[in-house]
Amino acid sequence: MATTGTPKAAEQQYRKAPWWRGLLQDEPTRRRAQLFVSLSILSASMTFTQLGFIGLGSNGRYIGYLLGLLAPIAATSLLLGARAGALQGLLSGAVQLIHARLQPLDLFEAYFVSFANSVVLYVLAGFLLGLLFGLALRHKPTGALRAVYLALSCFATSLLINLFFTMSAAAKMIYNIAQTLDPTASELYIPNECVSLAGALGSVELQVLFDALLLLAAALLTDYIVSYWHEITECISVRTAFGSRLLAALVLVFCVVQAVSFVLITRTEKRETFNRMGDELSYLHKQIDKKQEHQAKLSDFLEEGSVSDDMRAKILDTESYKDVFEGYDLSDGTIVLTSSDGVVLYSDNDAYPAGINVKDLYNLRSTEHLDELSRESGLTRMVYDIRPYNEESLNSEFLSTAQLGYMRVLEDNGDYIMMAKPSTMVFANRRSIMVWTSLLAFALVATVYVLASQLLGQEVVGPIVRTNTSLAKITAGDLNEVIRETGNVEFTSLSSYINSTVASLKDAIAAESARIARDLATAKAIQSSALPRVFPPFPDIEEFDIFASMDPAKEVGGDFFDFFLIDDHTLGFLIADVSGKGIPGALFMMAAKAEIENHLSTGKDPANAIALANRYLCANNDAGMFVTVWAATLDWETGLLTYVNAGHNFPLLRHGVCGQWEWLQKKCGLFLGTFDTATYRQEELLLTAGDELMLYTDGVNEAFDINENEYGNDRLEAFLAAHNNLHPRELVHSLRADVAHWAEGAEQSDDVTILALEYLGQARD
Repeated sequence: MATTGTPKAAEQQYRKAPWWRGLLQDEPTRRRAQLFVSLSILSASMTFTQLGFIGLGSNGRYIGYLLGLLAPIAATSLLLGARAGALQGLLSGAVQLIHARLQPLDLFEAYFVSFANSVVLYVLAGFLLGLLFGLALRHKPTGALRAVYLALSCFATSLLINLFFTMSAAAKMIYNIAQTLDPTASELYIPNECVSLAGALGSVELQVLFDALLLLAAALLTDYIVSYWHEITECISVRTAFGSRLLAALVLVFCVVQAVSFVLITRTEKRETFNRMGDELSYLHKQIDKKQEHQAKLSDFLEEGSVSDDMRAKILDTESYKDVFEGYDLSDGTIVLTSSDGVVLYSDNDAYPAGINVKDLYNLRSTEHLDELSRESGLTRMVYDIRPYNEESLNSEFLSTAQLGYMRVLEDNGDYIMMAKPSTMVFANRRSIMVWTSLLAFALVATVYVLASQLLGQEVVGPIVRTNTSLAKITAGDLNEVIRETGNVEFTSLSSYINSTVASLKDAIAAESARIARDLATAKAIQSSALPRVFPPFPDIEEFDIFASMDPAKEVGGDFFDFFLIDDHTLGFLIADVSGKGIPGALFMMAAKAEIENHLSTGKDPANAIALANRYLCANNDAGMFVTVWAATLDWETGLLTYVNAGHNFPLLRHGVCGQWEWLQKKCGLFLGTFDTATYRQEELLLTAGDELMLYTDGVNEAFDINENEYGNDRLEAFLAAHNNLHPRELVHSLRADVAHWAEGAEQSDDVTILALEYLGQARD
């Protein structure tokens, strides 16, 4: 969508962004779905490993609860938005409700978790977090401001869900009380579990703080991971990307294994406890039957004798059931024996004294409910309390003694015997088993991760790195590099395709190189044919001698020289250096040479000819090239030299045969091809017989040796001083040989062009 240039329009378009969809709103749907499923698995695993609902305290007396399920809900809401957060809350709440029914953690979860404070609560939390996170991050704050906005969102959500939680818990308590009211009782009866759970709710203020901190920690961690991942996504390696995803998958597997292990261990512990209780109760029933038979025989004997009624009662009272339960104590669980009418006959716990009705103990609907409990195929959940029953009031000590427990009831001839154990005794071995199971699972996961990483490195990353190394060499120009990766079919095919491509490329380059070589050879021949090649060029004219050479740095060059007769007593000559090299320089050189020669050969003075040539080159110079020129005319009858220097190197003049060399350093004009309004000034010099002029391009004085030392003007002066008796041909060859010797071993960096002209005046003797 195109945006307008005004800030207001841009702001309006920005506000249309779907801010409620979370930080990953631009990610593909498949990736968002994968992340949602992963967080759902994590949430379910936390629930069934008792990490989704953790009491902060001990023995049922808690100052608050750590709702671990809020962490994946917060991550989902931040990453995927309000709708996904609500759906995650729905799944988490449903799993929490199922867990509370099948495998509760404590009294609170067993008796107070309802549809309202699990499913509805977590849906509300997910939706609120998604909305508040979206609003907080709508304008993309950064740094401390971003953390403050997230913190405000978390505290607001924590406050709202705890208000809802408190109201639903209170409603659940009222419902529990109403369900257990005895309509025949003269006073209102509040069952022990309701009192215990009322205190177990803990401090609401602390609960708000706990939940807010948990939400904030999850949000900040998730936000940091996302921002860090976005920073490294473009430069992340295959090993890191695969390793991170493998680690995430293995963590989920580990969580699932732990959850399944926890459930299986819990079921096994309950089944073993159920069987042990059955064995113990069966044994006790047999002992009680024997005791009852003994009492019946004793009663018959006393009836037949002359024992008085008072004496008979005293004798029978000495025969109690106490000796039947010898060897049992609270370390085995609580033992309760009742009569057929539900009255306790014997208990090994002061909390259940003889004479009390079991309905008051276990909140049974009726005494006949014992029959139902005796037929249960599993343990019956209960409130396990060892507080003495005869205490006058239910005080805070009850909260430190009551906990979740399980019992089993057996019936024999209308009598009932019950055994009850707290959950800490039922699941006494669960923690140690889970520790070893966790260590084993962690070791297996770590082993899989290490082996998979090594396998990835050997089978994928290693071949990719080696292939990339070879490709880098090929890219750098080494077309002889061959890729030999044959570990598997894919890399074998890849290597074959790359090698075939490189071979085809080599053939194409070779063919193109041959074509270019032919074209360059043709261009070189054309360029060479454009320069004077016959020496002496004017054998019938004895008043001067001229010689020149041009050695290009490439097949064709940008330097050039020229000389030609203007009339029967005037010679025009020049030397030039184009800014470019190769084919572009050669083309510009040809245009410049032709233009200068055209204007000089018509008899125009050098200044006017160079100015006209400059205008033409400026008007047709889209490539932005330029050329330096030193051009002159020589009237060989009078010796008058008229010259123009357009940005070229200063030439040198020797005065007479074996004379001294000096620089012609008159002020020069701009080089050609830059400003079409440039003007040029010409200079005049009267030559005498024996004077020699030496022109050159910067390929001479700027030649470098292998140590990057420059030939320089001083060395040029020294060479000319040592060779002041050479005529043009010898001078050009000797100087070219000296420059080549200086730069021996180093690549020629520029064209080398030299022109020498000796004025003889009269014919040489």
